[in-house]
Amino acid sequence: MPSLRNKILRTYGFSKLVMLGFAVVVFVDLHYLNRQIEAGQVITDFREATLEMRRDEKNLFLYRDYASLDQLLMQIDATRQTLIDNRETFAAISGETMQRTIEDLVRRYRAELARYPLLSQSEQAAARGVIRDLGHDLSEASDELSRGERQLLAEATQRAALLLVLAFAGVVALGLAGGLFLVRRVVRPLRELEAGLHAIDEGRARVLPESAGDQEIQSFVTAFNAMLKHMRQQQDQARRNEKAAALGVLVSGVAHELNNPLSNISTSAQLLLEEDAAGDAEMKRLWLTQIDSETERARRIVRRLLDSVRQPKLHRQRLALADLVQSSLALVNRQLPAGVQVCVGTMAEIEIEVDRERLHQVFINLIKNAADAGARHVTVSAALQAWEAELAEGALLVGDPAMVVESPPAVRISVEDDGPGIPLELREHIFDPFITTRTSGEGTGLGLYLVEEIVGEHQGCIVLDAAVAGGTRFSIWLPGPKDKTP
Repeated sequence: MPSLRNKILRTYGFSKLVMLGFAVVVFVDLHYLNRQIEAGQVITDFREATLEMRRDEKNLFLYRDYASLDQLLMQIDATRQTLIDNRETFAAISGETMQRTIEDLVRRYRAELARYPLLSQSEQAAARGVIRDLGHDLSEASDELSRGERQLLAEATQRAALLLVLAFAGVVALGLAGGLFLVRRVVRPLRELEAGLHAIDEGRARVLPESAGDQEIQSFVTAFNAMLKHMRQQQDQARRNEKAAALGVLVSGVAHELNNPLSNISTSAQLLLEEDAAGDAEMKRLWLTQIDSETERARRIVRRLLDSVRQPKLHRQRLALADLVQSSLALVNRQLPAGVQVCVGTMAEIEIEVDRERLHQVFINLIKNAADAGARHVTVSAALQAWEAELAEGALLVGDPAMVVESPPAVRISVEDDGPGIPLELREHIFDPFITTRTSGEGTGLGLYLVEEIVGEHQGCIVLDAAVAGGTRFSIWLPGPKDKTP
């Protein structure tokens, strides 16, 4: 089975072999150039020796210094030995025929110089011409060798440069081939895996597709799909547990809330049944009034329960916040106990995009809860301000402030009261359904639960903390209104 590890190791090894091959080519190229330079040095030494012999030859003929003849002959012998020792080098430059001609010239040149002192003056005159001709031919031959050597060195340099260029191009081509191999055989499967993960994240797929490729990816896909299956099983089980728990809470809450009015209705009905036709009419009327009142109370409980589970569609509209608060007060004033005062603070000309009826419920529930808890003064105020990243000590944040943070300035609506406040043991659960601080039978415990739901529907959040003058303060944060289109 193919493996990403083996592919990467093979590509890495191949790249190292390519680099090693390039290093060998460079080494061979440099060695070849070094040999050409050494051959050039031999030719240069030979030419300089030839020039030196010609100068000694002129001195011999000019000054008849026979004492230096031995040194000249020794120099010729050394030059001849150089020809013998580097025969292959000379042959490579000038050819074997030219190489033998040069050796013959050196041999004849030495022989003529060696017998020159033994000749008579007339014979020496003729010998000088022969020696000069041989020296001239030898000089011409050394110049020819020098030119040939320079040409060969130039050609060798060009060949070495071309070889290096070809080797570099080969390394680049093989490097690109290795990169394409990695992209096709390593990077592409990883990108396909990444695309599969994005599809799962976006809900377009439930599992990663099985891969017929590398061992590591197959192992990852198998383990990841197994993990997804296990997580879904746990989520399903948790969802079933949550539904069961929610159903239990709902049933117990409904039973608790409806038990009192049903008990009162039953008691009044039994008393009516026990009375005969001649009974007190006023008392019967009182019992019937209690039955009607408790029936209406049960109906309100059921309506609130339905409102808590319904998710009505929001009908957003741009409204003046001051008008919205005033219309809410008009609805709640008749339900407040005597002596409770509600003050509306400065709101400038703030506008918000909300569902009017749903926001009415928020203000009505908060104000009525404050009054029922014992508050005598309730203040509603609002302002445009940026989200406060740091909450006051002891404050409770309910909901997600993400949309509030992203749309500065936000709208902060504060509802403060001077009541006894919320007990610490209930603060964390005050927004849970069926949680109430009132005596049994006087509340459903759904008011603040509905407030949280409605604020959440408007992409806002709630901060609960202590009011400045004592009591409780609910700060409702809503995203600021969008700019009006021209």
